[in-house]
Parts: sequence; C-alpha cells; structure tokens
Amino acid sequence: MLNFVNGYGATFNIDERVQPYTHPLWFLLISGASALTNNIFASTFVLSIGISLAVFWVLVTRVASTFWAGVLGASVLVLSKAYVDFSTSGLENPLSHLLILLAIVLGVKASEGRSLAAVTGFFLTCSLLYLSRPDLLVLICPPSLLVMIRHRRAPGVLIKAMSIGALPAIAWTLFSLYYYGFPFPNTAYAKLAAGIPIGERVIQGGIYLLDSVSRDRLTLAVVLGGTIIGSRSSLYDKTLALGGVLYLAFVVSIGGDFMSGRFLTAPLLVAAAVVARSHMSRQTLQVIAIGVGVLAVVGINATLFSGSSYENTRIGDNGIADERGYYFHRYGLVAAPQNTFAQPAWEMNERSVSVLCGNLGFTGIDKGPGAHLIDDCGLADPLLARLPAERTRKWRIGHFQRQLPTDYQESIEQDANVLADDRTRTYYESIRTITRGKLNSLDRLREVVRMNLGRIQEPDWDMYHHTKVPRSSKPPVD
Repeated sequence: MLNFVNGYGATFNIDERVQPYTHPLWFLLISGASALTNNIFASTFVLSIGISLAVFWVLVTRVASTFWAGVLGASVLVLSKAYVDFSTSGLENPLSHLLILLAIVLGVKASEGRSLAAVTGFFLTCSLLYLSRPDLLVLICPPSLLVMIRHRRAPGVLIKAMSIGALPAIAWTLFSLYYYGFPFPNTAYAKLAAGIPIGERVIQGGIYLLDSVSRDRLTLAVVLGGTIIGSRSSLYDKTLALGGVLYLAFVVSIGGDFMSGRFLTAPLLVAAAVVARSHMSRQTLQVIAIGVGVLAVVGINATLFSGSSYENTRIGDNGIADERGYYFHRYGLVAAPQNTFAQPAWEMNERSVSVLCGNLGFTGIDKGPGAHLIDDCGLADPLLARLPAERTRKWRIGHFQRQLPTDYQESIEQDANVLADDRTRTYYESIRTITRGKLNSLDRLREVVRMNLGRIQEPDWDMYHHTKVPRSSKPPVD
C-alpha cells in the first residue's frame, strides 16, 4: 500500500506486479484516506474505528426488531474477544462486517418485494463484499439463493439486477487480469497450490475452533445459539443461519488460520444479527443476556478491561496466536512507543534481496521500497505461489513454506532467469513476462492468456513437494 500511495504501483515488491492482498476494496479505501491524511497508520485506525461504530449503528437501528434486541446483539460483539481483536487490527474485518449487515438489510427488502432498486442494491452489496474478502460469498450464498428464488417469476428484473450488481466484481477481475495477469489474488493461488491433504486441514480446522473456545468462551457459543434461533425463525433467518454454518465448514476445511478468532467474526456477526432480528419476549432476551454475561466474564480482561498491560506473546504447538496480545505493546494505539505511527519517508534506498516467511509487512516498511522480499510461503511471490509446500518439514497454518528453486535468489538479485531446472526456468520465464514485462506488450498479453488457460508446462510437483532442492548450484564456500 505504501508503494501504491508513493507512486510505485499497487504491488508488494516494486519490480514485479503481484497482488498479495485479498481485499481490493479495503486497499483502495485506505489508500484514498492516506492520500488525504498523508499517514497510512492514522487512516487505518480512523477507518477501522469509524466503520466499526457504523456496524453497531446499523445493527441497532436497521437490523434489530426492537431496541433491546439490538442492544443484546451489539453487546455480544463488544464482549467477544475475536470481534474486538479484529475490529481495529488494520485488516479488512470492519469493512466486511458493515457490508454483511447491509446485505442482510437489503436482502430482507429484496426477498419481500420486486423492486429493481432493492434487488440491485442487494447484489451490489454482495459484489462489494467479494471485493472485501472473496470467501465471504459462502456466508451470503443462501440468502442470495432465496432472493433469486423469490424473483424467479420476474427473470427480467432478476437478471438486470444481478448484472448491475456484479459490475464492481467484474470490473476488478478484468483489471486484475490486465494489470497483475491473473483474475484472483496471489494468496489464492498460494493456498490452492500448497498440496496439504484435506484430512490434515480439517484436523487443523477443528483445532482452530477448540483454540477459540479456550481463549474466548463467548464467540462460538453465540454462533451456535444464533444458528438454533435462526433455524426456528423466518425463512430468511434460516438462510442466514445456514450461511453461518456453511462458512464455519469452509473455515474448518481450509484449516482455520494462525490468527485466533479472525475467521469467526463474520459468522458471529450473522448470529448477532439473527438474535437482534428475533421477536423474542423481553424475559427471553434477559435470560440470553445473563448467559452472555456469564460466558463473557471469563475473557473480559481481554475485551472491555484490556488496558496497556495486556500481552500474550506465546504461540502454542498448534501454531495459532493471540494476534492482538502478540503485537499490542509494540503497535497498540494506547501502548505503542512514541512515533511508532509516523508516516515512513519511503525513499528509494539501496536494493537488497531477503528471504523470509511472515512479518512481511513490518519488514517491508523497515527496509523501504528498495528491498525485494522473497516470501517463501508464496503469498507475495508469483512463482512460489504456484509451487507446493515442502512436505519434509512441519507446516504451520497460513505459513506453508516452499523450497526455492535452485538459483532463484540469484535470479532475483540479477534480475534475470538463471534457474537450474529446465521446466521451472521455462515456467518462470512466462511469469517474469507477465509480472515484469511492459504492461501493454503483445508478448505479455499472450503469456497472460497462455498461463491462465494452462498452456504452460508446470514445474515438477513431486520434486518440490517431496525431495530436497538445493538453493544454489554453486558449491558451498568453505
């Protein structure tokens, strides 16, 4: 993002066009705000806090059936460790939360009437949600199907509304294909190509849920409670509950995340919305509120009462971290040292090449635009994203380390393709043309088509997956 606002392009390393982020809408919002404030950190805090407050307002005033039902739904969010952690983390969660609530509000109108504006607004919000985080379409899929079924007898209205609504997602996908050379974020290819068996991912996904329960008693309990309430409510609420279940199943299937609770805030918000929409009696709401309070007391020091002393830097054997506790003392708004959030000068310095996995953002900010960081987890590297993770080492969720092809670091340092393996060298030459070639050259556009149609022979999967690959063809120096 600092590269973009300083004129180096919307990419991570300035010498190659790669999309390492999954949230183009959030990326553009922060970039626009940074252009006005001249401080990317202040922009991120202001947007995160402002949008999070807007979420509470929409929940209480537009989603809830009664004021007290809305207060209960909002209280659930405030008392959830996961929700608090990722409402001001700098990630796209706040924007996703707001778009989910807007989709719920517009979905009600779209499913009840035949207004072109209501149906278009709903699908437009779904399109924007895709640009905030693509996998959240799983969450909103059941309500979308209900809207389509309700309007099946007015196909003209439905097709027109869906076509208009899809325009932002289509426009970005076409831009991504043109600028980056691929329709989806580099992170998607990195995760799809990791080669981790589904059984291992599901086990890790189950561990992710258990980890959440151990740190945060409230979040999954409310998701479960909201699912039960939704399944006994209106057809629309049933679809919301089903969306939450499907998204949880998706989270488990991918192995969860290394950030505790990050992927649980969306289904939690949907559950809170279902509770807020319900027409339960005041006595029933009071009983639920007492249960919420009991569950919340255990972790209240990490939510409402978390002060400047809050810290948790331990990462267990499961590879999952309390992300807010890990970084709070260094980068928390109330605890960070003075000048932590000063805008980096971002001036071109001496070119350097480093290999690392994790802490890419902090390292990139520290080293400046002249640094080229080879992410051997593949998230920000166009070649490594398309190679499998090394099976000879233990993997950590979200950190699937790849083996560097022989002489890959030398290739980056020399800005040339000197890879030792013939198949990998041919494949990398195509990627180099796409990510480093002149944007509008015919050779580059031809390679974009060939690569996306699978017309380029891929490197030897088994070699990078199961055997040790030397990093350099040069003999070791004594």
